[in-house]
Amino acid sequence: MRIPLSGPDITEREIELVNEVLRSRWLSMGPKVKEFEEKMAAYVGRRFAVAVNSGTSGLHLLVRSLGIGEGDEVITTPFSFVASANCILYERARPVFVDIDPLTLNIDVDRIEEKITERTKAILPVHVFGQPVDMERVGEIAQKHGLAVIEDACEAIGAEYRGRKAGTQSEGAVFAFYPNK
Repeated sequence: MRIPLSGPDITEREIELVNEVLRSRWLSMGPKVKEFEEKMAAYVGRRFAVAVNSGTSGLHLLVRSLGIGEGDEVITTPFSFVASANCILYERARPVFVDIDPLTLNIDVDRIEEKITERTKAILPVHVFGQPVDMERVGEIAQKHGLAVIEDACEAIGAEYRGRKAGTQSEGAVFAFYPNK
């Protein structure tokens, strides 16, 4: 018996909308992208959203926009898709791994501070399998040490923690739409 990681859920409505775009003069960067960005921002409760081609690209853009570069360190979790660490490596910075909480599978928030050095510039928690990280605690640690926070919320569209949506408690967050999300 084969159990797929994910299967397509495509109805006639999705087919109609794809055909509408194919008949337009816009295959990318057109009015549907703008509409998507506006609806996504409204859904998560943020002022802006920017569509990019992948979660990896979004994470890389956030790392770069924060000026993280060679010699800098970013605290993250080893239990994630490789993009969470690669986006740091792309800028010649160093991912510093903090082990996971065995119950949530998220970064063990209580162990973050022991990994902070003078080179640490940010914390990049990952909301694993839709289970949000305790972002209140991450925010407290970041504020105490003057660090930025980047949320890898690729697997957490619609997830909430203590009444707040994942992706709303950081300098920037990334959501993804790959089928297993």
